[in-house]
Amino acid sequence: MAANMLDSMLYRNAYSTEEMRTIFDDRTIIQNFLDIEKALAQVQGEMGIIPKEAADEICKKGFVENLDIGEIEAGIVKVGHSLVPILRNFQKKCDNGYGEYIHLGATTQDILDTGFMMSVKRGFEAVYRDALEAEEAVLDLVDRYADTVMAGRTHGQQAIPITFGYKAAVWASELRRDIERMEDCRKRCFVGQLSGAVGSMAGFGENGREISRRVIEALGLDVPDISWHVSRDRLAEIVSVLATLGCTFGKIGQEIVYLQGTETGEAAEGFVHGAVGSSTMPHKRNPVAPEALQTLSRLAKAGMGATFDSMYQFHERDGASWKIEWMSVNETVMLVGGVAAKGKKLLKNLDVFPERMKANLDLLKGLMMSEPVMLELGKKIGKQTAHEVVYEVSMAAFEEQADFKAKLLENEVVAANMTVAELDALLDPERYTGDCAAIAREVSASIRKKRKG
Repeated sequence: MAANMLDSMLYRNAYSTEEMRTIFDDRTIIQNFLDIEKALAQVQGEMGIIPKEAADEICKKGFVENLDIGEIEAGIVKVGHSLVPILRNFQKKCDNGYGEYIHLGATTQDILDTGFMMSVKRGFEAVYRDALEAEEAVLDLVDRYADTVMAGRTHGQQAIPITFGYKAAVWASELRRDIERMEDCRKRCFVGQLSGAVGSMAGFGENGREISRRVIEALGLDVPDISWHVSRDRLAEIVSVLATLGCTFGKIGQEIVYLQGTETGEAAEGFVHGAVGSSTMPHKRNPVAPEALQTLSRLAKAGMGATFDSMYQFHERDGASWKIEWMSVNETVMLVGGVAAKGKKLLKNLDVFPERMKANLDLLKGLMMSEPVMLELGKKIGKQTAHEVVYEVSMAAFEEQADFKAKLLENEVVAANMTVAELDALLDPERYTGDCAAIAREVSASIRKKRKG
C-alpha cells in the first residue's frame, strides 16, 4: 500500500495524473539512468575509448526489464547509495566482462541530475501541453461571452457591470504570461550534467567536453556552459514558473467556486450524472475541480520554498541541499501536472448561465448603477457634491431595501437636475460596461495571433 497521497489508490488521482506518475515512476527513473549510461558507452565506443563490443553489449542490456529490482532495493539499503546497486546489477547483466566499462569517467550526480532532468522535462512538456489547451478553452469563453453582461465585484461585493468575456479575458491574459514564462524557461533550464567528480571532466581524459556534449545532445537535453553540480538556479526557476502557473489556475478555481455558489449561480463545473457531492446531502453538486485547483496550487507553491533552499550549496558538491530537490522538484511537477489537467478539463466543460448573470444585476435594486448617476449629476453640480448626494440616497435605499430609482426621484437635488428618461438610461447595466467587450476581443485576438507563431 502507498504511504504518499501522490501514489495512494484512494487519493492519487485527486493530486496528479497517471501520466505524471509514469514519468516519475521508479522504473522510468532507472531507465533514464540506464539511457545515460548507454549514451555514454555509445559515444566512448565511437571515439575508441572503450571497445565497440563493450558499447554494443551495454546498449543491448541497458533496459530496466533486464535488471533485478528487488536485488537493487536490497543493495540500496545495504550500501546506502542509490546508484551503485543499479550499476552493479547492470554490470552483472553484461556478458564477457563488458560491464566493466559502464559509467567510465562519470560521477553519481551526473547520472542523477541528468536522469531527473529528463523526467522533469517530460513533465514540464505535459504541463505546457495542458496549459495550451486550457488557454484555448478560455479564449472560447472570451469570444462566446464578450457581450454577456454580469456584475463586476470588488471586495466580494457588487460594484459596476462587466461582461463575462472580460472576466475570462483576464484569466486568458494571465495564462498567456504563464505560458510565455514556460517558453522562456525552456531556453536555458533543461540541461544535462556530465562533468565528473568536481566538474573538471578529468575522469574523461582529454576529450571530456566532446564526450559530455555528444552524450547530453543524444539524450535530448541542452549542453551547459559549465558544471551545475552546485548551481541549482535552473531547477528553482522551473519550479517557480510551474508554481506560478499553478497559482493562476488556483485563482481561476477560487473564482469559479464563488460563481458556482447557490446564491450566485452564474457559472459551474460541468456536471456528469453519477457524481456525488455529499454522503449525507443527496442534492449537493460541489465544485470539486475548482477546489482541487486551489489545494494543489498551494501545495506546489510550498515546494518552491524547499527548492529554493537547495540553492545553498557548499564548494563543488553538497549532498545535504541537493537531496531536497529529489522530493520538492518532482512533487511540484506532479502537482502542477494535476492542476493543469484538471484546469483544462474544467475550462473546457464550464457551464455558464447568462440568465442568472442578468438576474443578479438587479439584486441591489439599481444600486449597482450609482457611479454613472453620480458622474452625470456631477456635470451639473460638481463631482464631489454629487458623490455626497448619491451617497445619502444610496445608503437610504440600501437600509430600506428600496428601489434606487425611486429614492433618487425623491431627492430634491436629483429631481431638479435629472429627468426620468435620463435616470432610466443611466440605470441600465447594458449601457455601462465600458470597453469590456472590446478589450476582451482584443485580448483574444492578440493571444490567438501569438499562438499561431
